[in-house]
Amino acid sequence: MAPLIGIVAHPTPVEEAGFQAPHAVTNLAYVKAVRKAGGIPVLLPLVDPDDAAASVARVDGVVLTGGFDVDPSTYGQPPHPETGPVDPVRDGLELAAVRAAVDADIPLLAICRGIQVLNIALGGTLVQHLDKHHDVERYNEVVHPVSVEPGSILAGWLEGVDSLDVNTLHHQAVDSVAPACRAVAWAHDGTVEGIEVEGARAVVGVQWHPELLRHRPEHLRLFESLVAAALQ
Repeated sequence: MAPLIGIVAHPTPVEEAGFQAPHAVTNLAYVKAVRKAGGIPVLLPLVDPDDAAASVARVDGVVLTGGFDVDPSTYGQPPHPETGPVDPVRDGLELAAVRAAVDADIPLLAICRGIQVLNIALGGTLVQHLDKHHDVERYNEVVHPVSVEPGSILAGWLEGVDSLDVNTLHHQAVDSVAPACRAVAWAHDGTVEGIEVEGARAVVGVQWHPELLRHRPEHLRLFESLVAAALQ
């Protein structure tokens, strides 16, 4: 039976029947990528951090998605002039979801903002602004190479590749790597593009957006590997 892959939804106002109504949403690209990889995508619409452990426990794997900047107060820094907007409610929900998944040893793929939330949740910090890492016009094209540490979980998920070309849709990135994590992928300028959690069997964070590159086998492979880990 195909595993249930929970995509952590986030609250956002949506215009509906002439007024703004709060919805729990995710980008459809994540849903399509999970389905194409052989999983059954389900949304996890958390409404309170205390719900995280129970919700995460009901799925076989988790995807943490991209989005707005994380509030720098969550990692003890004042905001950079280029930081924002932020959503403290979403931050709290996703930090709780990450900790719940790691504690329960549930396979997790954390993407873009997701890798940043993963790093913060376990005690790391972020670079709040980078130049030349946000190329939205080429969102579904490869823009620059990333090197991957041989023997890492990420390399295994990518079936042994030590370099691949990725898109780039961020202006923040991992700075100090959390004590429980290690960096396993880097852009040519040294920016951390991948981390994993020491001792976890299947927790991977990537800074690029593989769901937007699911038409390329090497990027779909991340979702296929998440699905495979969720079956174990």
